[in-house]
Amino acid sequence: MPYLFDGYNLYHTLTKVSAELSQKTPQFMVELITCDMHQLRDTATVIFDGKAQRGQHWTENQPGLVQVLYSGPQSDADTQLELKIQDNTAPRRLVVVSSDRRVRRAARRRRAKSVTSPAYLASLFRRLNRPPPAPREPREKRTGVPDGQLDQWLELFGFDPNVPDNEDPTRLIQ
Repeated sequence: MPYLFDGYNLYHTLTKVSAELSQKTPQFMVELITCDMHQLRDTATVIFDGKAQRGQHWTENQPGLVQVLYSGPQSDADTQLELKIQDNTAPRRLVVVSSDRRVRRAARRRRAKSVTSPAYLASLFRRLNRPPPAPREPREKRTGVPDGQLDQWLELFGFDPNVPDNEDPTRLIQ
């Protein structure tokens, strides 16, 4: 499901979470969203009010995952979010992250999933703090049989370990 973020709405919620996060920049928040989208294997658009500040450049460490847009001086992010929701061809797949009633109402009208900024941040921090999943297969399957065990396994299954690989491997030990 593609995500649509109300940039400054989420940013102001993030800065209220802790004293440490209150010193972070909007770019830091976009990097968090990028990590989350990478983990979710999804895409996002973050819309901020106004225009980019001088010297502010968004570096994409995962190109295509997160797009950052500005509403421009003649509009606001809420209006742009409403337009994006309205223009979306599959709104039921869309997740809109904003605590603004106007944006949430627009999402509900199109039957998009609406998530408040605090709820999204709570789920984001849960996902980021979750330990990585354990591999589904044993380490030996990915790295191969440890040295010295190959001959033992060949003998156990009835193969002669002294037969070179280019000879008939189906010949069993007599």
